[in-house]
Amino acid sequence: MRKLRGSTESLPGDGWVRLAPGEFFECHVDRPLKPNIYELRHWMTNIRGGVLSASFGIENELILLALADEFGSNDHGSVGSDYFAREQGWREDHRLESKIERVKPVIRARRPKEEADKIIQKLADYRHLRNLLAHYPCWLEPVNDAELRQTIALKLFIADRSYVWEIDHAQAVEWDVLMTFVRVSVENVRREIVGALPLLDDGSPPPVDAENANAPK
Repeated sequence: MRKLRGSTESLPGDGWVRLAPGEFFECHVDRPLKPNIYELRHWMTNIRGGVLSASFGIENELILLALADEFGSNDHGSVGSDYFAREQGWREDHRLESKIERVKPVIRARRPKEEADKIIQKLADYRHLRNLLAHYPCWLEPVNDAELRQTIALKLFIADRSYVWEIDHAQAVEWDVLMTFVRVSVENVRREIVGALPLLDDGSPPPVDAENANAPK
């Protein structure tokens, strides 16, 4: 869930516990928190790792899509030496924004306007998510029972300049759905260009029967 950041200051470390003035954080061996600090930090590490790892796959597809659009293929054996030079030049440009801008005209040329607009907006959302998890620290906040003076839970947050996200299961699922949609959408435009069957919506390959039906007789 996203909300405006307001005056929330950044902490110097990743996964630290943030306390507002007058708040407390109480931890007792007889009342272990579930999940505890270390489990939440580990979960956040997995979320960061998952997004950044999947981001390589998306960035790779952005490059391959641009190459397929220019050369009509991603088969090194069927294209000239210009393919290798162009590929290396684009891989050496590490800016995600450049990779996205390069394929926007390709997507608009090969998808209906409404679908193209959606893919391009999701690419912008993905870029923001990738940068958020690559460059900003997370923190924890206690959920307290003021009357009992006990901490009963912990919440996990991350923020950029403008917004704060509470990272719970629903948020993690939303980000996973975004990453899958972007990867599948970009790859399926490329697969259309090179004459391959599209991936299914969940990213799995097309059924074997469908591939056999399109194989040369």
